[in-house]
This record gives sequence, C-alpha cells and structure tokens, in this order.
Amino acid sequence: MFLFDERIRGLPAKPEQVASVYQSINSPHLAIPGKQAGPAQAYILGLRGQNGFAVFIYLYLSDEPDCAVYASDRRNLSAEEYEGEESEALGFVESMGFIMDNLNVRNLPPPDLESLMRQLPVFRRDPRAVPPGSQPAAKASAGSATPTGSLARFFASFCLVGLLAPLVLTPLMGCKHVATVREQAAATNRYDLGVLAQQQGDVTGALREYENALTLDDAFPEAHNAIALLFHLSYHRDEEAIRHYQRALEIRPTFTEAKVNLANVYLSEDRYDPAIKLYTDALNDMLYATPFIAQGNLGWAYFKKGDVRRALENIKSAVTVNPKFCLGYRNLGLILEDQGSKDAACEQFAHYQDACPDVADAQFRAGVCLARRGDLNGAKLGFTTCMEKAKDPETKDACRTQLDQVSRMTPPSP
Repeated sequence: MFLFDERIRGLPAKPEQVASVYQSINSPHLAIPGKQAGPAQAYILGLRGQNGFAVFIYLYLSDEPDCAVYASDRRNLSAEEYEGEESEALGFVESMGFIMDNLNVRNLPPPDLESLMRQLPVFRRDPRAVPPGSQPAAKASAGSATPTGSLARFFASFCLVGLLAPLVLTPLMGCKHVATVREQAAATNRYDLGVLAQQQGDVTGALREYENALTLDDAFPEAHNAIALLFHLSYHRDEEAIRHYQRALEIRPTFTEAKVNLANVYLSEDRYDPAIKLYTDALNDMLYATPFIAQGNLGWAYFKKGDVRRALENIKSAVTVNPKFCLGYRNLGLILEDQGSKDAACEQFAHYQDACPDVADAQFRAGVCLARRGDLNGAKLGFTTCMEKAKDPETKDACRTQLDQVSRMTPPSP
C-alpha cells in the first residue's frame, strides 16, 4: 500500500541506487488534499539499497511548485517482491489518469544517467528548486521514446480490432505486440532475477528468467545480450547466440557490448573478417567502458588470420591501457612463442603471473619458463601454486605432472 508521506520533499539518490524510473507523458489536473490543485507530473522511482529494493511515487505539482510523495509501507523488498510493488505503483498512478513511460535508466551510460537525474524534480531535495511553471522533460534514453512514441506503445499494447475494424482492419491484422509499461517492468525484474541466478552459478535458472523477460518484452536488448552469452559460453549453441546478439543490435545499434560479444562468437568460429569489423566498430565508441577487451581480441583475430604485426600492436596497446589485462599478456606470450621468440614469450608470461597471481594458467606458464631457464626452485613454487589455484582437474593434473618432472630434476639437498 502506498501512503502519502508529508515528511518527504524529494528523493535524492546516488546513480548506483537507481533501479528504475518511470515518468508520465501527460499532466492531468489533480486535487490533492492540502495541496493547490493543478497540473501534475508523476514519477515512479525504484531504489536499490544494501538490504533490498523500495518503491516511491512522486507527484510534481508545477504551478506551486510543490510535490506529494507516496511511500510504500514495505521496504527491503526482494527482486520478486519489487516486481509486484512496482506493478502496484503503476496501477496507482494510472488510476489517477497518468500514462507512464519507462525511462530505461539501465541502458544509460553513467554520465547520461547523472545528467538525467539533475533534470528530474524527483531527485531534488526541494521541489521549489525547479523553476515555477516548468515541465521537466526527461532526456530520451536508449530504448525510451518521445511522448509520441510512448503513446504509440500505450495504444499498440491493446492491439484490438473490435470497434476500429471497419476502418483499420487490414493494418491491424498484422499488429505486432508492443510491451506495455507493466510488461516492461516485469521483464526488467525477470532480467534482474536472471542476473542474480547467474551470479550464484545457476545457469539453468538464469536461462529460464531471461526467457521469461523476453516473453514479456522482446524489445529488451540487455536480455537478448545476456541470454546470448549463456548460449555461447555455457551451452555452446552459437547460432542461437548469434540470433540474440543480432536482435539486441537491431533494437539498439549502438550496443557496443553486444557487438563485442557477437564478435567473440565469430572469432570462436574462425570467422575473422566479421569479428575484426565488429571489434573495430567497438573501438570507435568513445563511451565503451572496456576498450582493452575489444582491442585484445582484435589482436588475437589478426593473429589467427596470419597478421602477426597487427596482432602484436593491438594486444600491446590493450595491456598498456590496462596493465592488469591477464588475457593480453597470455596471448602475447603465445604469439611470441609461436614465432620462436621463447625468451620474449617468457617475459610476457612473467607479466601474466605478476598481474594475475591467482590464475592457475599464469603460474603454469611462468613455471615452464623458469624450468627452461634452470630456476628449478622457482618452477616448483609456480607449479605448486598452480595446483592450489587450479579449478579444473585437467589444469591441476598438468601442474602436478610438471611439478613431478621438475622435482626429479632437482638435486637432493646435502
């Protein structure tokens, strides 16, 4: 239940606390007890705390300016409870005559989210800080829309031919369902449950939740990207992964993470040219948060294609940008080893070990190099650490085999 709370005059929050924001695309005339009657704009804000979620309804009264905040009597909600509470909030404001639009804040890069939060009255400590008579407009987010687009989604969700059949029967026969605001909210919560299941190692549960999210809202690029990752890495169903990555990019052509992930599938299938194109496109995105990943993989694609010079240039650039990029050092060592430069390869494997001491493979490769150089004690330490860090039986067995060989080569203590 949502109750009016006179004490709350605003809902200042940090960007990382914001789980969802809905904004009305209309401003109906409201008469709230104790407030001056006039046009109002509604916001639904979902906040994420250390112990769970909370949902608030914020009504901005622009003529005063003033606000009315309705808080739920339930706090610290689980993801599933949050879904129900958000649905109740949507029903509450829709009963007042508001038409709500999901601003899809999860799609926004951090600078854009911060900019959006500065524009909206819901995040201000005092509604009087908003100039009187203004109508704060939210910056359109990726996957969000203008009011016209929001209205289109609102009416398209009904997709009924009954009363309008004499006029528009033919176009509506091919009407494609567009997710309603409630369906988008439910899809977002299913997606969050999928992420949580995946973090807990429940791949089957994650897959089920991502499928549920896409059933509710097929135009959800993050869900397509997430399920594609599972299909590629956990189920090795590359064609399904490619289909979902392509759908994510169809919805949002600037979704750089999906481009890189799709390129990774192509790379695993030895389709180097399309992979190189996608990695290059990703590096042209100035807002891409992890360009070293795309550049490192671009270098590996060039190596597999036979262009060693470009391979080394790109991977060296990647480890320069991120000196902790484990895979970059590993791949540099493998390329140099393939070219017969064993000392240079061992130098990169040493960087690999220094940057990533908890990676068993780093200890293994550094140990092989130390043994080759005659540092048997150092090699034994590396292989012993490798056995301790190894998470799969194959790596552990390889480390044990090398340790046994080096131990037999070590002269007995006097």
